[in-house]
Parts: sequence; C-alpha cells; structure tokens
Amino acid sequence: MPLSTVGDTLGPEITSWLINSDETKGSSTDSGIHAVVSQYDANVQQVQYNATDVYVNATGVPSYDVGPWLDGNPAVATDRDWLFQLPLDPSEKTGTKTTTPLGNIGVFVNGVAIYNAQDAQSFNNQGVWYQNAVVFEEDGMDIALGHPSPVQGGGNIGSYVVGQYHHHQRPVSLLSQLGDDSASHSPLVGFAFDGFPVYGPYGYDNSDGTGDVVRIESGYQLRAGLRPPPPMGGPGAAFDGSYIEDHEYLEELGHLDEHNGRFGVTPEYPGGIYHYVATIDATGESAYPYIIGPEYYGVVQTNNLDQSVVVPGDVVIYQVDVPEPSAIALLLGIAFIRRRV
Repeated sequence: MPLSTVGDTLGPEITSWLINSDETKGSSTDSGIHAVVSQYDANVQQVQYNATDVYVNATGVPSYDVGPWLDGNPAVATDRDWLFQLPLDPSEKTGTKTTTPLGNIGVFVNGVAIYNAQDAQSFNNQGVWYQNAVVFEEDGMDIALGHPSPVQGGGNIGSYVVGQYHHHQRPVSLLSQLGDDSASHSPLVGFAFDGFPVYGPYGYDNSDGTGDVVRIESGYQLRAGLRPPPPMGGPGAAFDGSYIEDHEYLEELGHLDEHNGRFGVTPEYPGGIYHYVATIDATGESAYPYIIGPEYYGVVQTNNLDQSVVVPGDVVIYQVDVPEPSAIALLLGIAFIRRRV
C-alpha cells in the first residue's frame, strides 16, 4: 500500500491527527485505572485516505491522564478499536437536519469520542426533560473533563466494567497538549461525523478572519421563568441548565448558529469553512451546547454510528516524516495534491 508524508500538501482532514509513532500508552494518576489503560496504545494508530475520504484507526484512549471518576462509575477507558470515515469535502444537509444521537457523534484528533450534551436519562423516564450530562455527571468528570460510559455486553476487565472514554464538553487536556490559549486562534481539535471540523473556544471575532481573537460565544441562553412542576410532567424549579430543554437559541446572541458552528476563516482554512466550536462562557466554564448542537449541520457519515466502516482498496497511508510524494501523485493525481482552502 502506498505511503504519503507530504503533509504540507494535504488538508488538515488528513494531517491534524495525533498519530502515535512511539507506542505511547494510556495513563492515569489512579493506580487501578493506570493498570488498565497503560495496556493500550494511546491516540491515533493510522490514518489512510483516498480522493474522497479519510479513514482513522484509534483506540479511543488519550495520551493524557484519565480518571479517577468520583461518582461511582464502574467503567474504565478501554481500547475500542475505532475505525472512522470522514469526507474530505463535507457538505451542508439541506432540509431537515440530522439529530445528534447518544454515543459517538464525532471524534477528536486523538481518537477520543465526542458525545452530545445528554446523559441518556430524562425526568421520570418520560422522554422529555433530558438530563444535561455536564451537570448531572459533573462529579464523575476527571481532570480532563472526560469519563467512560459502560459498554453494553462488554464484560469486565479486572474490577472494572469495559468502558468507552469520551467528552461531552471541551477537552481541556487535549487543548493544553495542542497549545491552546486566549491569545491566538484555538487549534483544530476534532471532526464531527458530517466531516466538518471542531475548534477550541477562541477564534477571530469576524468570520472573514479580521478583528481580534476572542472567545467565540454560543447562541444559547437559559430560558426565563420556571419549568412545569411534576404534576404537569416537568421537574419544576428554575431553568438552571440541568436539562437540555432549559436552553433556547437566539440568533442575535453570540457568534454561532443553532448547531454551535459558523462558516469562517481559520488558520487551517484560509478560504473559510463551516466549523463547530467547543464553547466556554465568560468565566471559562463549558457553555451549552458544548461542542456540537442538537443537530448536525452537514450530511452525516452514518457508518461511523454503527462502526460498519470498510476501508477501500485505493487508500494511501499517511505517514509522518518519510517523504514519498510520488506515490500519492500516481494514485490520486496532481489536482488532489494541494492544501484545501
């Protein structure tokens, strides 16, 4: 299979992944968790691509410390053996948008799963007034603001349940690894399953790339008033963000649309691209809807949702620091060998 290392001629969809080239393992400050996660290679193991898609193999275990989870979570981060497929030329979904489901909705550049804001529970199991995972599971988030969900039927590993590590909100340890700060545009931290990139919380004030670097603000706010009380089917009390329905989107607020994204210039896309933002509020805390909104903006690569991705035979392996530009030229043609704008 041909190899390519011409990273300066390929788009960030291919070159942005944190490929583990030195067998770095998972780690934890908790000895029991460390005994498990240190068995697994961290980050991304391989990136392949052709003229239309990029294919990413990853364990789902990051190279930063995970755990402990102090809410009694029985699960632990384990190797999920992910294979993701993302389009190199993502497109907006016209008409009715696709709801972001529970479980994986995207992937960070280190191969860790992105989840939406929900925790799979609703008030009195009524299928309305869905719990906000960032609020209800706050005690179970580790220092990286991530945690594992138990894998149904996954069994046990030692005293733990096999789990799937993920983030519902900004991945602070990944942002730190990538050098994020408030002085410059935040790094590209991942991709949604519609192929559009996800950035950290700071960006250009104006979508054309002008203006200062600022905190990119969500367009959601808390509703005013009180929720319906239990006799009327609601949890009662003030809208405080504990439930998904506590929030409302107002177009005139912030920088972003209802999907938590916008079209704009970024360092990797000087011609502009639609992108999501891992949002924070004025105090630096995660801001709803956190990463990707209740619906995707683009056309979703649905085989990621059930892990039915199949790698075709015409792919090129992306490999860092071993130049072999002729292989990609032969396979994909000179027209493809350019940085996307």
